[in-house]
Amino acid sequence: MVSVGSSLYVFGGRDASRNYNGFYSFDTNTNEWKLLTPVEEGPAPRSFHSMAADETNVYVFGGVGATERLKTLDAYNIADQKWVQCATPGESVSIRGGAGLQVVQGKVWVVYGFNGCEIDDVHYYDPVEDTWTQVETFGEKPSARSVFASAVVGKHIVLFGGEIAMDPQAHVGPGQLIDGTFALDTETLKWERLDKFGGEEETGLSIHVGIPILGNVDVSLGNVLNEEEKETPDVRGWSASTSGIIDGKKGLLMHGGKAVTNDRFDDLFFYEFDSA
Repeated sequence: MVSVGSSLYVFGGRDASRNYNGFYSFDTNTNEWKLLTPVEEGPAPRSFHSMAADETNVYVFGGVGATERLKTLDAYNIADQKWVQCATPGESVSIRGGAGLQVVQGKVWVVYGFNGCEIDDVHYYDPVEDTWTQVETFGEKPSARSVFASAVVGKHIVLFGGEIAMDPQAHVGPGQLIDGTFALDTETLKWERLDKFGGEEETGLSIHVGIPILGNVDVSLGNVLNEEEKETPDVRGWSASTSGIIDGKKGLLMHGGKAVTNDRFDDLFFYEFDSA
């Protein structure tokens, strides 16, 4: 799900009987749903895909179709109300689901994901040139993972948590989850770990509260909304997330997710940046 203006856009997904959904919008002013394209008229039906948006387009990338994983990128032009399939990625982009998908300064970034195993490559699509580019990142890189929370803050892609190994029972089990808050500078291609006082532990230890520094940007771990005391999120994957602005500060807004116990969270966290 993504938001553009006062509208939410939802594509795909399926139920237990593998009945897939089409493409819908929800007007937050009128509280009305609208079917924009039925299943048979839009991109290939799928689940486990990623979505992103700018002011003009809604993007859908990858996921798991009826018979195989996908790596296509489709763009829905909001004004024209039409889908266009973008250039097909080359061999360097593997089929995958659970990737991070963000639009940063006009380019569509694909970060990590799952293609049968967790992967840690990064690519971007240039809509103007209709081309794909793989980039080599460096710095304090997060381990390979998928289904993490992510957001755009300025030129940075920020992520938290995710799954680093699939559960033997697939989606029925919790998988091997991890914590950690990281930021990728899309100009320098450098990763930086933001929670400096924590350790990335596969045992499920949560990060510690701190005020790390991202370059010359002051960063502080946000409160659980409506609570005064600072807290850190428990280890999790499969969270809902988006970029947000609260009290004039930009950051990563994260809701819920799957716990290491296979329970589900219903909390809400905001990782805020003093400036970006």
